[in-house]
Amino acid sequence: MDCAERLGRWVAQNPILIIAATLLLTSVSIHYAQQIEMQGLATESMVGKDSSLYQIYEHLYVQNFGTESIAILIEADDVTEPEILRRMLLFSDRMKEAPGVLSVTSIADIVADGEKESSGRRSIPDQERIAEILSADSPILAAILPDRSHTMLSIELPVSLTESEKRELHQEANGQLQLASFPADTRLTLTGQPALMNSITAEMAKSNAPILLLAGFLMIVALLMTFSQVRWPLLPIPIVFLGVGWTFGAMGLLQIPFTMVSMSAFPILIGIGIDYAIQFQNRINEEFIRTGLAQRAVIQTVKHVTKPVIIALIITSMGFLSLLTSSIPMVRDFGLVCLIGLVLCFLSALFVGVTTLSILMEKTHHRRPEEGCASRDMNEKEGGEIDRGGEGTIIELMLGRISAFCIMRWQLILAAALLLALAGIYSDTQVPVDTDFKNYVPQDLPPLIDFRHMSETFGGTDSIHLLVQADDITDPGVLQWMDEFSIYLKRSRDQILGYTSIASLAKGANQGVLPEDRTTIRELINALPPSRRDIYLDGRNTAIIDLDVGQTISNLGTEGSDRLMKEIEKDIAWNPPPAGVAVRMTGDSVVMTTVITALTKGRTEMTLLGLLLIFIVLLAIYRDLIKALLPVLPMLVVIGWMGGVMYLSGMKYTPLTACLGALILGVGSEYAILMMERFYEELESTGDPEEALSIATKAIGSALIASGLTTIFGFVALISSPFNITNNFGMVTVLAILFALATTFTVFVVLLFRMELRRKPVKSAIAKISQALWH
Repeated sequence: MDCAERLGRWVAQNPILIIAATLLLTSVSIHYAQQIEMQGLATESMVGKDSSLYQIYEHLYVQNFGTESIAILIEADDVTEPEILRRMLLFSDRMKEAPGVLSVTSIADIVADGEKESSGRRSIPDQERIAEILSADSPILAAILPDRSHTMLSIELPVSLTESEKRELHQEANGQLQLASFPADTRLTLTGQPALMNSITAEMAKSNAPILLLAGFLMIVALLMTFSQVRWPLLPIPIVFLGVGWTFGAMGLLQIPFTMVSMSAFPILIGIGIDYAIQFQNRINEEFIRTGLAQRAVIQTVKHVTKPVIIALIITSMGFLSLLTSSIPMVRDFGLVCLIGLVLCFLSALFVGVTTLSILMEKTHHRRPEEGCASRDMNEKEGGEIDRGGEGTIIELMLGRISAFCIMRWQLILAAALLLALAGIYSDTQVPVDTDFKNYVPQDLPPLIDFRHMSETFGGTDSIHLLVQADDITDPGVLQWMDEFSIYLKRSRDQILGYTSIASLAKGANQGVLPEDRTTIRELINALPPSRRDIYLDGRNTAIIDLDVGQTISNLGTEGSDRLMKEIEKDIAWNPPPAGVAVRMTGDSVVMTTVITALTKGRTEMTLLGLLLIFIVLLAIYRDLIKALLPVLPMLVVIGWMGGVMYLSGMKYTPLTACLGALILGVGSEYAILMMERFYEELESTGDPEEALSIATKAIGSALIASGLTTIFGFVALISSPFNITNNFGMVTVLAILFALATTFTVFVVLLFRMELRRKPVKSAIAKISQALWH
């Protein structure tokens, strides 16, 4: 008696123990699932905490300089009218008192401060005095007052604020705008990055519920269509969701956070995990029909299905294991969640699914054991072997005919698959990457329209920051270099529209000239408003040069932005700072560009590593070169086809679809392994590859189609999402699973059959030689 059979007997004899363990594990999972941390686009989810990029950004830039703005776009026939400025100043003063607000910048504040310098009273003067104050040559005025019809009020917040704190400030700003009572003909728009992200989060939460309901409904329809030949065809759904629930608990226990990428692991787990439940249910149904004995059906199912499903699980895991080599934490978290979830979905299918079916069969007992035995006797062949052929369902007959046609025309099938795959692999290198998060959301979303209107009116808000560290930033030589280097960058790089630093502020406060002595410099810096000075200088040893690049990062994309940043690094090398001064690039744009570059450029290497791991593990399991190669070759075909379709259809890679290779490896290898294992099981019984393939296709084909279509129908629901990043992911996944199913019953069966035919003469020759040597 082998291990699988002993396990089957244990499962059949211990249903109460299994149910008790299930209830305990589920209770523990519910407890730990509540401890999952939501990270969203937090820096630690994108950059490793031990990397220099994270250390510079999080500990030096964010803590000392990092800010973001709530922007109020104000439009009128003349925004400099005294009444509008009074309402603006009232709003500004109230927002300055709100917790978490660093500063507020507006033309009303500039006018009031200018009036205070001349009259000693901070107020809005008459129109003539307003025009005089606003006629000053100031980069701040130029930025927030492009013309007399538009102005922007900016509320600076520290980046370190939590999402809930930002939402509260957003609501506070909205309320204070109403209380400020601007003139009726004044148009007010609350926008900016925090406001946009807050609206996107709310819209995404609102759209998730109907998508999940639609996905559940479509999965039920798929199972009823393709798996109705068994009793309780909908049982795989609660079984796989139980495994997914345990995965939530494991995330909380192991402190794996929810991120934008790791969230996408769950539909994938449902897609792959439901196949485990379907395979066990398909075989137990087959065995129960043949024997009529529930316990016997359980034992035979566990004996014959556990090994191939475990091998499929291991091979699928190799595809996701390659993701653990990524330099991006959220990709590693995605891979880890998939690995844990696959194991838990397998355990749910093996123990809970099989036990539930056993209990249901015992309870209903539509057929008596005697009838089962009679049925078994009628289906036995001569010599006691079971006839597993039969007519089969419509799906089984259709798959049998497709496989037979492909085997008959095998040269044409393999040639076409190979040519299309090679063309697709080349085309994949031409597929662009969409890195602008604003393209991921509905383009008619009002907050996005407002944000783009602000960008068109005032220019983009992209920036690159240079972090400068020295023993004393106020040293004349250091400030002189900062000023000269900033001027050089603006003149030599078209993408750099402007710059601001403590050097430019000190220079502006001294009639455009930097003093040559340290004492005068410090006096000028100390006289600057703290809200302005502290954005660019921390103490005496750290400062920031803010390079305004408008909409460059959004327009250039990842590759162009990466090139620009490398050019700036070269400029620093060619124009080095004084001895003892360190200059490093940082900021949101730098982090995002670095992350997206690593995410998209590393996808090919991760896919190849996954294929290599799968081949090595298969070779170790089977010790058979043909069995090790068989599942790998169709996956290369699917990867090629996907690249070609994405290129021809104009689709783009996103942070979600960048992990597409691992998804293809996971799904494609599972279908191939299960088909191959059933083929060799039947080959051992029949000795004829053609008959074995026919029986295997009929026996397992319906289950694979049921699994594939259930997954496809679930992902089809994602295509209905108003968010481009979600419907793009749904579309790509649907195509990947369709191609994986298609190759399983075309390319894979051809390779399986032809390689076995070539192996047969070799085996026969080896046997004859061995027999001759023995005698």
